[in-house]
Amino acid sequence: MGKVLIAYPLALEKKKPSNEDKVALELEKLFSSKSFLVKKIILEPKKKLAVKEQFKKEKSLELKKVPVLSSFDLVVLGTPIVGSLTSSPLVNAFIRSIPKKAGASVQKQKFVLFSTGVLHGFELKKMQSLLSMKGIKPIDSKSFTSMFDFDEKKLFEVKQFFERFMDRALV
Repeated sequence: MGKVLIAYPLALEKKKPSNEDKVALELEKLFSSKSFLVKKIILEPKKKLAVKEQFKKEKSLELKKVPVLSSFDLVVLGTPIVGSLTSSPLVNAFIRSIPKKAGASVQKQKFVLFSTGVLHGFELKKMQSLLSMKGIKPIDSKSFTSMFDFDEKKLFEVKQFFERFMDRALV
């Protein structure tokens, strides 16, 4: 039985589940149905900052509750598409917090990336670039875009994505 970490940033608007929440919940259900142990965390800054300030301080941004990644077989990172069509500063800070020698010490782990938003930008490339500096190459990535809240049709895309990357994750 494998262990999976699903990590994504705190939604800016807490009134209703964000699309990141919906994708993460769907992935959590799919992993659980395959008997994986799943831990889901919401990435939050230690000090409350507006998104604009998070971008300014991205390289020194500290997060609450960053788990030890070596205890997971698969790490799924999600981000909303923000600002100039880039990834969340919280996700970028999470990736930067991975030890520099992670490529050697985290070889058993695999990474999968996803993003949600209205328009697809450079968010996945930014995350892949930051991970490559740590010696990590994600096994798959997908951007889910919609002008509306995700419905069953959009969540079906999540299931297809899951099935696609699970073939590579189990190898």
